[in-house]
Amino acid sequence: MKRSILIFLCIISHYLSAQSIQGVVVDQADQKTLENASIVLLDTDSIMRYFTRANASGKFSLEKIEKGEYLLLITYPKFEIYSQPLEIKSDNIDLKTIGINSQSNLLEEVVINQKIPIKIKGDTIEYDAGSFETEKNAKLEDLLRRLPGLTVSASGEITAQGKSVSKVLIDGEEFFGYDPKIAIRNVRADAVDKVQVYERKSEEAELTGIDDGVRHQTVNVVLKEEARRGVFGNANASIGTKGLFDLNTFVAKFNKSERLAITGNWNNMGNSGDASRIRMNNQIVGRPMHKSGGMNYENNFFEKKLHLTSSYNFTNNGTANESNSYNKRVLNDNQTQETTREGASENDSRNHVLRSQIRYRIDSISNLNIQLNGGKGQQTSSSSSSSSTLRNENIKANEFESRHNSENDNENLNLRVDYRRRLNKKGRSLNLHLNTQVDNSTSTDQVDEQTHLYDTFGVIQDTVIVDQTRLSENKGNNLGASINISEPITKQLNLTLGYSFNTAARNALVNAYDNNLDASSTLDSLYSKNETNNSHTNGMNLNLNFHSNKLNVNLSNRTMHRHQELTDSYRDIGLSRNFWQNNLNANVSYRITNNKNLTIGYQNNTNVPSFSQLQPIQPPTNELYRQLGNPDLKRETNNNINFNFNKFSLLKASSFNINANSGFTKNAIVNRSIIDEEGRTTTTFVNIQNHINWNGRVHANYTRPILNGSVQFGPFTSVQFSNNYGFINGDLNRSNNTNTNAGINANKQNSKNVDFNFNLSFGVNNEVNTIQRQLNNTAFRSSANADLKYFLPFKFSLTQVLFYSYTGKSKVFPEPIQQFYMNLELTRKLLKDESLLLSVKAFDVFNSFNNTNRSFNSNSFSETQQEMLTQYFMVGVKWDFNKNLGKKNGD
Repeated sequence: MKRSILIFLCIISHYLSAQSIQGVVVDQADQKTLENASIVLLDTDSIMRYFTRANASGKFSLEKIEKGEYLLLITYPKFEIYSQPLEIKSDNIDLKTIGINSQSNLLEEVVINQKIPIKIKGDTIEYDAGSFETEKNAKLEDLLRRLPGLTVSASGEITAQGKSVSKVLIDGEEFFGYDPKIAIRNVRADAVDKVQVYERKSEEAELTGIDDGVRHQTVNVVLKEEARRGVFGNANASIGTKGLFDLNTFVAKFNKSERLAITGNWNNMGNSGDASRIRMNNQIVGRPMHKSGGMNYENNFFEKKLHLTSSYNFTNNGTANESNSYNKRVLNDNQTQETTREGASENDSRNHVLRSQIRYRIDSISNLNIQLNGGKGQQTSSSSSSSSTLRNENIKANEFESRHNSENDNENLNLRVDYRRRLNKKGRSLNLHLNTQVDNSTSTDQVDEQTHLYDTFGVIQDTVIVDQTRLSENKGNNLGASINISEPITKQLNLTLGYSFNTAARNALVNAYDNNLDASSTLDSLYSKNETNNSHTNGMNLNLNFHSNKLNVNLSNRTMHRHQELTDSYRDIGLSRNFWQNNLNANVSYRITNNKNLTIGYQNNTNVPSFSQLQPIQPPTNELYRQLGNPDLKRETNNNINFNFNKFSLLKASSFNINANSGFTKNAIVNRSIIDEEGRTTTTFVNIQNHINWNGRVHANYTRPILNGSVQFGPFTSVQFSNNYGFINGDLNRSNNTNTNAGINANKQNSKNVDFNFNLSFGVNNEVNTIQRQLNNTAFRSSANADLKYFLPFKFSLTQVLFYSYTGKSKVFPEPIQQFYMNLELTRKLLKDESLLLSVKAFDVFNSFNNTNRSFNSNSFSETQQEMLTQYFMVGVKWDFNKNLGKKNGD
């Protein structure tokens, strides 16, 4: 009896604490009631908790609502979506009359707020572009900066949820696939409907159906329907002090499925595509020259049965540069070697690249995919350098001088064919794959080197002179094929079985002739080789995929047998090796709720040593460096685990992401180098036995709008740790490295008063070694960069770019490095549509940038400086044109 009374009191208490919401839904224009309007109440996880419809009088009532935060959505056919955050406390809520607008009455100036800005669809994060405000004539790059969890560096590299983005697609297709920056810097932000971020399988996995565990962080941009037709582009011309200039143009024509785009660049600033961008780190290294041109075309033919994508790109890069460097190596027993080097170089390269893809739907059950890629290039270079090495700070170990001149020609061609056919109505399918690749290169190198070696007392004991002409020829061809059959076991479970075959052959010929004074040429066998490398691989593939509404599980395994043979007739070398390899990949994706998604992956693979690591003797590069192979090398085994969790809040328009990964390597193949007293390095490869190298990384970021949604604000943090075994001058060393980093991003773009993009981060690096403990070090680092745009009267604007970085001192370099620069750009918009922009730019206003660059590992510390121009001024004009793209009829 007491138990029944308790249950009754709990029920009564629940209903007493539950509240109600009521109101009336009408047409905002004429106040007519909207019968049967849908009223939905979502909780903070975007899950529908309460639902009702308006009656004939437009009235509605939601009863017995528990306390908490909700989002009210009201929808009616051909009317805008009405949304309003509500907090249910202790009182009933009467919303009285709610007016919503008919879509036919909406004007261009009307901004519909409270859209659903972010959605999670499986493992894809989807952003509604219209929910993120950008400046007029803004580009896709500006829009991506506004999206929570995404960052775009000054040079155009995209990071999503802490992972580097390698592909940018437009409506699922690569747009100038060889350079994603072309897409983000030229596609207009107002033409974008949605932006999707996800991890894409490798191209091979997508075509064959066998998951290889490779993932590419991908951004897919979905255009508005009206943006699939029109002409748009831009042209820029800038000139500056020191004889600098920058010219570039981009023109694109979209006509539904047909897309044509042309790009061209010419500058002497060393960057491709709008080199005078104020946001970029525009330090000009050496004396560069850049020319490039490209074309991208795609279209459907034969009633959409055939889809063609093709692109061509030409680049011509040249530069002349001077540099100096300092390197300190700490060896065993506190012995040190310090090397100072000065050098100068000139180089020029010309490359042609053609890419094409044809997807042909033969009939309703079969498809054919053909890819043809090719390239041809030429490079010339010349360099000179001189260096001096001291032993223990005061005893000379060696002096080295060199002059090199080289010419190189290369070409490559790759053909890939994939055929798919459905075999029955139940979903059984056949996939046939064939690929072949051919590449050839030839080079001529003129080498003039002189090395002086000193004994332990600093007295010269030997001089080695190398004066040669080296003729090199490399040829390679590869042929691969596979067959895979997929069979649905149930509606949710699918099995794929397959067999793959690959054969590769490479020939590497180097003839090094001594340049004698008597005009005769003598072959120097030490610097020559005539190498043939053949390999044959057979593999069996298995893939299982389970898919349900919330859970997706993918398991694949590839077992391969590889046979390798290498011969070198010049040095009487013959190697033959057989390896078994096994690659296991597992991936689980679980949709916890509509706004939460969890992904866990595991990869296990074996890495077979290459013949360059196995071959006992390789031709030396110079007298101070010798490369030896190790024919007893064993394969290494890698295990990787990754984790990713995404969540967004519909009420707060916020998103949270945490991703982590960890890797373990058994029998790791590492470089083992020994440095003698004269500074000569002899290196080989060995397996780390009885020890495991491992590393881990955790990254988390949170973003949400603040200040009434005008600013996207996001803190982030990451921790990385590595435990690696390697060698310091022949002795085994264990190195533990820990990196921690934390910071914030903030972005505002509403073209009012001041817009900005701001990034601030702080980090600490700690390195601990078992050998050379005196070099264990903890260093602090920080960086801050911001670009601020001030909107001034009479269509003027001022952009200010600030950059600062701090790298802490170390045991070798007792002074920290600080780098700072400020760029300014004053612009004036012209024409009625503000499409013409005049600008005056100043780079590194205070001439304060420090071009010192440092790098280090467990026992080697380097500091380098190059010829660099940091302060200069430019004036320019830029024209953005747009005909119909992104505009609805009648706009």
